[in-house]
Amino acid sequence: MNATKFASQNKQQETNKEPPRTTKKQKSKNTTTMHVLEKIGKKLGDWQTKQPGIFLVILAVTLLLTLPGIPLLITNVEPSLEKVLPQEVQEVQRMNEMRAQFGADMMYLLVKADTPTATTIASPDVITFIDIVSNTLRTNERILEVRSIADVMKRANGGRIPESQERIETLLRENPQTSIYLNNNRDLALIHIRSDTGAEASVIRTVYNQITNDLASLENQNPGVTISITGFNTIDKATFETIINDFIIITLFSFLFMLTFLIFYFKSFKNVASSISVIMISLIVTLGLTGYLGITITVVTMVAAAMIMALGISYGINVTYEFNLIKEQHHPKKAIAVLNTHIIRALVGSSFTTSAGFLALLAGVMPAMKNLGIVLAMGILITLLVSIIFLPVILYLFNKKSERTYRNAKKKTRKTN
Repeated sequence: MNATKFASQNKQQETNKEPPRTTKKQKSKNTTTMHVLEKIGKKLGDWQTKQPGIFLVILAVTLLLTLPGIPLLITNVEPSLEKVLPQEVQEVQRMNEMRAQFGADMMYLLVKADTPTATTIASPDVITFIDIVSNTLRTNERILEVRSIADVMKRANGGRIPESQERIETLLRENPQTSIYLNNNRDLALIHIRSDTGAEASVIRTVYNQITNDLASLENQNPGVTISITGFNTIDKATFETIINDFIIITLFSFLFMLTFLIFYFKSFKNVASSISVIMISLIVTLGLTGYLGITITVVTMVAAAMIMALGISYGINVTYEFNLIKEQHHPKKAIAVLNTHIIRALVGSSFTTSAGFLALLAGVMPAMKNLGIVLAMGILITLLVSIIFLPVILYLFNKKSERTYRNAKKKTRKTN
């Protein structure tokens, strides 16, 4: 009985005991990071409202320094799908070895006889002109070999182009090699060009332009045929132009769609301008730095700008919206300080986790995917800096008038009291 009573008393004492308190040391450990970020945000807010001009100068200098990098980026485009693959892949290495030894890039000139003055390729005038074109192209240092129907005719006719169409027809029937360069209807011929471009976009453009210029210089000797350039290198050149066009169009449409949404959402020029300024500044700085770093635009990385805008616009909207809520309770100067202490933790956490996710692309083997990860992570971190450092200054300057109105109202209240 006594033992039972003693046990129940002990149990009651344990129940009445207060739970163990968290020591000041533990609390300090848990909140150190929070306090540091909030202190930085408050201090930054004070500077932003006291010296907004300095922040605007820093912004202007940053934009002026990064803008020249954008043209470098536009010229650093790799349209070849081969460049998307890792260069360590065995098939790519073999191709590079073969290209280095023999020049493995093929281009073709398509010669069509479909005009009233030239109805067939199998005529002395047309084959002579093909021979002139071939000899002119051979002077190009990047062109290693040119083969055409003219070469077959000269080999079979003692080193000269036949002077009669009958002789040409006879040689065409006797020599099966002519089928490589001429179709059965005799109205379409190919000039084979073996070049050394290394699948480099800039070299491909150079060779293409040289061939175009050579053909233009020989136009007065043209008997009436039409010549067009084709081949995988030409496709790469067309891909290059498509990438540039798509890059510009995707970026422009992405910007316009976001601007339209912001106009309907905020219905205020100041709020729209504040929110959109984040992605405008971030995009210019990101593209400029990407150009300076020599990161190439491929079919993969061309979407980076639109993705940065799509992800970064939320930073501008959230900061602007939060400022408008705080402004209802505080004057703009105080509102900026409160804003920074409120948003800095959320923005830092969001941007760091998003950037970490994009940097995970570096674990892959595809160079284009690695570049995409670098550009996106860099863009998100730049958006973070713009949202914390420059956007509050823009918001404060847009609302400086209401700051004066608030002070005047306060003075009137004091006088009345």
